[in-house]
Amino acid sequence: MPELTVANFLPSVNGFHFANAWQSGPTVRFGRLDPRRVGVGDAANGLCGGMVYTVGDLFAAGVPMPTDREPFANGSPRFKAIVRRQVESLVWLTVPFRFWTRMALGGSLGGDRARSTFDREWPKARAILDSGTLAMIGLIRVASMNPRNLTRNHQVMAWGYDEDGRGVTLRLYDPNWPDRDDVTITIDLDPALRPTGLRQSTGEPLLGWFVLPYSPQEPRAWR
Repeated sequence: MPELTVANFLPSVNGFHFANAWQSGPTVRFGRLDPRRVGVGDAANGLCGGMVYTVGDLFAAGVPMPTDREPFANGSPRFKAIVRRQVESLVWLTVPFRFWTRMALGGSLGGDRARSTFDREWPKARAILDSGTLAMIGLIRVASMNPRNLTRNHQVMAWGYDEDGRGVTLRLYDPNWPDRDDVTITIDLDPALRPTGLRQSTGEPLLGWFVLPYSPQEPRAWR
């Protein structure tokens, strides 16, 4: 049974010790304009991408995770650092477009999300993890044409995997579940190794997932 984890990483040690549950407030301001007035930029919608990218940066740089048990105050330097990584995780809005195509059309080019995840995305994630590197993952939680539902999807980090012939499981740091080392997502397989569905150990709906682009950055705000 192939099994691998990234050396020296555990969500309970290297992840944030608070949940992705931010108080309502603007993530950024443009002068006097509060972007929430046009329906975007509310921290209460979550900063999962910024959180997982920051965790990756801190781990790569060997910087200890802060011990804070509550989200950082809106407008504080560390809040702004997470927001910056949140924006960068969207890669000039190409990542929201990838989320939308999978929400609206199915797999990466349309069709079965489970099959696309297993055939296209699982080999990418396995190669990243085999190299000893953390893998950023986008989770598709809803089937919808409505772009307003983009915020119902999620970004997480894979730090290991298991294969047992009945399924492929990624071990996750999920910022919605702080200090948990047991959060996983699984692609279930039939005896012919064809995907039959996906599930998350914590019970949220899961239709598919894909690998997100990531390069560690120097975490200056955290030193």
